[in-house]
Order: sequence, then C-alpha cells, then structure tokens
Amino acid sequence: MKRLMALLITVVVLASLVAACAPTPEVVEKVVKETVVVEKEVEVEVTKVVAGTPETVVVTATPVPPTPEPEKPTGQIVVWGWTSAMRDTIEASGVLADFQAEYPDIEVEIVYYAPTDVYTNLPLALTAGEGAPDVCLVENSHLAEYVHLGGLLDLTDRVQPYLDKMNDYKWYDCEKDGKYYCLPWDSGPVVMYYRRDVFEAAGLPTDPTEVSETIATWEDYLEACRTIKEKTGAYCFAHNKANNFGRLYEMVLWQQGLGYYDPDTGEVTADSPENIETLEMLGQFWEEDLVSDSLEWQDPWYAELGTVNLEDQPIATLIEASWMDVFLKSWIAPGTAGKWGVAYMPVVEEGGVRASNDGGSVFVIPEQSDNPDAAWAFVEFCLGREKSQLKLFAISGFIPSLETTYDDALFLGGDSYFAGQNTRKIYADVVAKIPRAGVYGPDYNMMNGAVMVGIQRYAAGEVTAEEALKEAAAEIRASLE
Repeated sequence: MKRLMALLITVVVLASLVAACAPTPEVVEKVVKETVVVEKEVEVEVTKVVAGTPETVVVTATPVPPTPEPEKPTGQIVVWGWTSAMRDTIEASGVLADFQAEYPDIEVEIVYYAPTDVYTNLPLALTAGEGAPDVCLVENSHLAEYVHLGGLLDLTDRVQPYLDKMNDYKWYDCEKDGKYYCLPWDSGPVVMYYRRDVFEAAGLPTDPTEVSETIATWEDYLEACRTIKEKTGAYCFAHNKANNFGRLYEMVLWQQGLGYYDPDTGEVTADSPENIETLEMLGQFWEEDLVSDSLEWQDPWYAELGTVNLEDQPIATLIEASWMDVFLKSWIAPGTAGKWGVAYMPVVEEGGVRASNDGGSVFVIPEQSDNPDAAWAFVEFCLGREKSQLKLFAISGFIPSLETTYDDALFLGGDSYFAGQNTRKIYADVVAKIPRAGVYGPDYNMMNGAVMVGIQRYAAGEVTAEEALKEAAAEIRASLE
C-alpha cells in the first residue's frame, strides 16, 4: 500500500510540473500580438495552444519603410589629363558617356594637358591654394611627391572598399601617415618581349614557356644575348650610354625590392652593395657589345623594334611594362605581327621574384575642389567599377589595377599579334607579385636625376659603378639635408 501511495504522489507531481511548463493561452496570445518587421509585407503562420488543442493564427507582418535613394551630386567638375588617357581612352571607350548617363547633372570639362604640363601646373596650384582642377591624372612616378607636398583631398574613407581589390603595391605611393590620397587606374607589370624569328635564327627556343625556362636569370640572359649576337649579328636590346636615364636599371632594382631609398626608414640606399652589383651586371652587356646604343623613344629605337626583315637585324628583346603591348601593335611595330612573344623577365638570383613595375597612373582630387562629391563620383565610376575598367582596358591595353577584372574573358583569349599567345594571363600573374621598392617616392625626380648622371659616367668609362653610385648617393643626401 505504501508503495502504491508513493507512486500515485509521483504521478501527481509530474503532471503538475508538465502543466507548469506548458504555454498558457495568455502567453501565446502575447506572442501572437507582437509586431513582426520584415522587408516586405508577408503573412506569418503562428501555432498557439488553446486548452491543449493546436490552433493556427495568421499574423500580417508590418513592412519596413523604404530607404530613400541618396541624392546624386550635381554641378561641374574640371579634369586634367593627357590626350591618350582622356580622349583616346576614357572618351573613346564610352566610359565618359556611361558616366554622364548615370550622372546627368554633372558636367565634365576635360582639359588636355601633356604629362609635363600637369607636372608643372599641378604643384604650382597645390602650393598656391588655387587654380587646381577637381580631378587630375597623375603617373605613379610623381604621385608620392604631391602626396607629401600636401593639398590633395584625403580619400581614406572613400577608398576603403577598394583597398583589398587593387594591386597592393599601388597603394604605397598613395599613402601618407595612414591616409590615402588616390584611386589607382593602371599598373605596369614588367615582362620580356622577344622576337621569335631572331630566337629561331639563333637556335634558341621560341615557345614562351621554354623561353622563360631557358632565360630564367640575368646570367642566362647574358648567355642568350651572346648566342644571338654570334649567330645573327643582332643586338639583344637597346641600352644607350650617353643619355641613359636609368629606366632598365630601376626595373631590375624594383624586382629585388631595392631602390634609391628605404621606404620604411627613409635611408638613402642608392650606393648599397646590391645597387652597385646591379649596375655592374648591366655593364657587362655594354662591355661585350651585346646592346645597341639607340635611345628609347627616338626614331632609331622605333626602327629597331619595327624592323620586319630578319636580315635587317632587329633587336631581339625588350624588357618593359605591359603597356608596351599596345604601343608595339598600334604605332611602333605594327608590321611585325606574329613575330613577337612574351616571357617572364629574368631574375638577378635564382628563385627571385620575376616581377617588376614601370609606370602606372592614378586619379587624385585636390583639396581646393569646389565639388568633391561630384569629383569622387567621376573617379569611382571610371576606376572602381569592373565594367568601366574593362572598357578602358579593351581600348587601351593598360592593365587595370582593379584585380576583380582579371577573371573576365578579356584576360583569357590569345593575341594574334603575339602568334596566338595569351599574353594578358602573364601580365595578370606578374602584377600580383610586384614587390614594394624604394624607387618612386617624394624625391624621385631628384634621386633619379643624380643616379642617371652616375650611370652615364659609368657607361662612358669615366668611373666605376661603385664610384658612380657613391657620388650620386652623396648628392642625394646633400639635397635632403
């Protein structure tokens, strides 16, 4: 009997606990009557328990009020830039028309300045505090100078969405004290262009992959140039002595992460052992008479690149940035279609980075702009949107700094000018590996000028490479005091 009574008491207690845990009609009704906020009006089914029987209740949710569209900027902006970039690219590609269709109340006035005019007028306007445009195109080689000069609009908040989408190395010249003053346009990944017909005549491989493997280091390059000269009589590349402005030297420094100064400490490194060894390495090509004395961007140089017939001894190679691609096709060597290939540039030491930079450009907005919102709308539309950047790339051949464009079909096909080779895949691969270097900087023009004179004196046999660079470094240090 005692056991039966205990069991009965346990059942009663458990029943009471279950009843206590069950939702009451009052609690359910309270839940049902709460307001539910969703993105649009919908009907939500809620099941409640009334006297132990399930009952379905339909609740109409309250819609979220629509978010008003932000007002688009209006007014006029003035843009400075050179003809090839503004008229022949932004306008010719249709990007300007696209912008005006989306921002019909922004009037864009373009002032066509040559780069030298920009670099004369922009610093004067920034220093004077008046006369600057709303937007200005600037090459990376001059960018850091203007960032450190002051007078450019701080774009840090505006460029945040693009910091991880653009080539990483492009931000270094754009940044000062953690703030950013530009939005990148194009980059300058360096490769080795080579003449397939010259290589074949010299008994060297002509397939791009095999060329990259055969000429992997600068020592390999030197040996290949010896073979080319011996077998064909042709020079390997152009490397002027008297007026050499150090462009190839800079590219070889850049691929090693070197330069004229240390970008982290500001220390002048123009006479470092590594810099001296680099100049001596390039000097070997002079010493063995493997290079022509033509000056870049002059008629004899154009003739060497554009020579069609093998017997006229065209130069065999050219180490330069990807923007040379469209220059060769369009006006320097249009008659040599099918004769060129593209390989990775050689490295100083085996295992080094086969990537360097030359050139590239950005848009900046001066602080004195009367219409910074409209100016930013223009800059972001042209450079921050994949569709715009691809249109610019399709017509100019300038590799976008915007990496999210690299999976587009424009990067996948072969190029008949380069015998069907997919050159753009190489450009995109190289640009992702470009290291940081102390070449461009706030005092680039002064540093380059001093080193340029040293290279010319070394080429003329007046001084050793070490003496030339030590003299240049001393001049640089004196200028910075």
